[in-house]
Amino acid sequence: MAQHRGRAVAVLFGAVVFWSSVPLFLKHFTGTLDAWTVNGVRYGVAAVLLLPACIAARGRRGVSGRPIWRDALVPAAVNTLGQVGWALAPYHIDASFMGFGIRSAFFFTLLGSLWLLPEERGLVRAPTFWAGTAVCVAGLGLLFAGSLRGRVSPLGSAILLGTAMVWGFYSVNVRRFMRGYAAHHSFGVICCYTAVALAVLALLFGRTSDLRAATPGTLALLVLSAICGIASAHVAMYYSLERLGPLLVAGGEFVTPFLTFAGAALLFGERLSPGQWLGGCAVVAGSVVLLRTRRRVP
Repeated sequence: MAQHRGRAVAVLFGAVVFWSSVPLFLKHFTGTLDAWTVNGVRYGVAAVLLLPACIAARGRRGVSGRPIWRDALVPAAVNTLGQVGWALAPYHIDASFMGFGIRSAFFFTLLGSLWLLPEERGLVRAPTFWAGTAVCVAGLGLLFAGSLRGRVSPLGSAILLGTAMVWGFYSVNVRRFMRGYAAHHSFGVICCYTAVALAVLALLFGRTSDLRAATPGTLALLVLSAICGIASAHVAMYYSLERLGPLLVAGGEFVTPFLTFAGAALLFGERLSPGQWLGGCAVVAGSVVLLRTRRRVP
């Protein structure tokens, strides 16, 4: 048992590192490729890797009684929208800012759960829910305040905040529509849908011809970012969820913005202002309080 738990902790650490690396990869690509092309290639590679899971899911039916390819439509559409915002954000803001700002997605997940999932509404009776919400909102205010004074791109801040909101509702829609399916089947189908949509958007709006001029190193990093940041990160997360439970996994995810900041400071020389540090830490702290509340309230 201890050996299996130790292996699961190691896998969770790998997932945290993978998640942390994504803003760094995306920021690196801003110098050579556009967001639409990066999106199309990364999710295309991930879909190829996860194609066996997608094929294995054929004919599966969940709690709804509908086939998985129908249940996955709404979560895939929401995921596509979130992925577009996530890829556009680094062209306007720093990777370290992205790492902290996207953590607010958990806050929006809870808000979406209260709206769409009746079983979650008992949370509003917990005082810690309101305390965590207040800390999160205050942290978001501090984190994004720089955009109101022109020190941070207002467009980039709006894209990041919108992406966090979309991905918050993505989690809710996964719970709402994908009940009864194995996690790898769910994400396999959602990933394939998303890859097709992003490939079409890349052909319509991207400069895919730039790929021919890209260096072998850039192309290798594109593939590596898909393997690490999409396919491997999700597989590692599902493995950890099964063996460690959601509390430890979510707690590990809250470490990611600090690792992203360390990488961005080392690679790109990025720095956060004291207000942004305070706001980012408040978002993480408030999300931790909300997470603990959600696990304690029946």
